Amino acid sequence: MQKTFKIFTPLFLLASLCHAQAVEIVIPEVPKVPKVTAKVPTPPTSVYVSTSGNYKSNEEIIREATTPKVVHFSNHVAPVYEEVKDDPNKVALVGQVKNGQVTAYLHAPLITPHEVKSILEGAGFSVLNTFKVDKKGIVNSVIFTNDEIVKQSSKKNRGFASALRVTIDKKNKLISITNPIYVMAAFMQGEYKDELAQKTLKSLRDAFGNLENSEEKVKFRVLERYQFMQGMPKYVNMQVIKKAASATLLANARKSKKIVYEQKLLNGSVIIGVKLSKRTSRFIKKTGYQNAGLLPYPVLIENGEAKILDPKYYIAVMYPMLKMSQFMTIATVPGAIGKDVDKVFR
Repeated sequence: MQKTFKIFTPLFLLASLCHAQAVEIVIPEVPKVPKVTAKVPTPPTSVYVSTSGNYKSNEEIIREATTPKVVHFSNHVAPVYEEVKDDPNKVALVGQVKNGQVTAYLHAPLITPHEVKSILEGAGFSVLNTFKVDKKGIVNSVIFTNDEIVKQSSKKNRGFASALRVTIDKKNKLISITNPIYVMAAFMQGEYKDELAQKTLKSLRDAFGNLENSEEKVKFRVLERYQFMQGMPKYVNMQVIKKAASATLLANARKSKKIVYEQKLLNGSVIIGVKLSKRTSRFIKKTGYQNAGLLPYPVLIENGEAKILDPKYYIAVMYPMLKMSQFMTIATVPGAIGKDVDKVFR
């Protein structure tokens, strides 16, 4: 249907200005949109449930959705983790953890290697050997152990914890004993047994009597993952020097005449101490005589492999106060140690 409107407009072009003319404008009607009737499909009477392989009706689905769920609680109780803190009223004895830190060494006034050996044996330890670290005998290293230490370290990759050291340092006029808590925590890793470490420490305190903590201290909790700095090797980053039958490796090492001590472990492994070349051993002049008891260098023969702790780790953990500037002065030593040990098995 169309609608007609009349509009009166003046016609200026006509001669007569007094006459008006009507103009008709026809506006078409907007077409109507046809209605579309949508057909809603009837829902199925059942639904296939793939998890169970069965069909469920709509009624079953609605009933399950509207039925209150019963929550069943487990009887499992989460373990309680207690943070170990120092007892403020407890007096820490020499060598024990204090304020979260543990000393790496126990110091005492200078005595002779013979006296050290006598004291250790009197306390029930076995002395594996006494080693002259430098040519002039300024520093001597006494390597010792006992049956309990050997038993605990007779596990895969734990042989490095099978012996402790006493450094007899004539230059600084002291003896320096590796702290069992420090060494066992570092070398036994997750298998560290505090009871054995404390027992061993007590034996040393009772035997030597006048021990003092060294100033070289490390946070006890970081010893398991100790490294000199980010990106440097950890305990687990051992270097395999040679592969062969374990008996062959040990036989070749004996032929080299570089073995200072040999300790058999209960799991069939063997830990030996290797004498480094004179040139390589000189690094102790730069790192300090007081901790030179880290030599002879320990080598673990186990499951057909002769392996060592990465020198960058071993030197760092035995010299925990070593500075980067000092480490840089012995930059070639880690590589030289690997070469010296390799020669032992040729």
